[in-house]
Amino acid sequence: MSMFCYQCQETIGNVGCTKAGACGKKESTANLQDLLIHVLKGISLIIEKTDTEGILTKKHGLFLCKALFSTITNANFDDKRMIALIKEGISLRDELKGGLKNQEDESLHDSIIWSGENEQDFASKAREVGVLADENEDVRSLRQLLIYGL
Repeated sequence: MSMFCYQCQETIGNVGCTKAGACGKKESTANLQDLLIHVLKGISLIIEKTDTEGILTKKHGLFLCKALFSTITNANFDDKRMIALIKEGISLRDELKGGLKNQEDESLHDSIIWSGENEQDFASKAREVGVLADENEDVRSLRQLLIYGL
């Protein structure tokens, strides 16, 4: 399965769309949205781990809100826009990484250190970090509930 989306009431069989969205969402779009969420996790983790006073600005908060909104059902099916948001997110994340004491720390979450450079990198990484990346369905459900709650 290379796509999994269960954001809306249109999901096929009431269990989720796995090849294409009943709403018209393409597999590539769903995967890019999952990758964007991964990048946003990295930004959030850096903010949590650093003293962001003087570093965190209104543009960071606005970006987080705008990017999260772009991943909701039927808000944005434009892959080019998703790619632009992922690149912007990586740039903002890397800007904030300057506040980390040890940027080379191997214990840092992948969402803080991963940097893709092109659409092939994005497609490959999206398959690793998608909704079904968590094998434990209880953990997966709780994480998704928190993301949708944001």
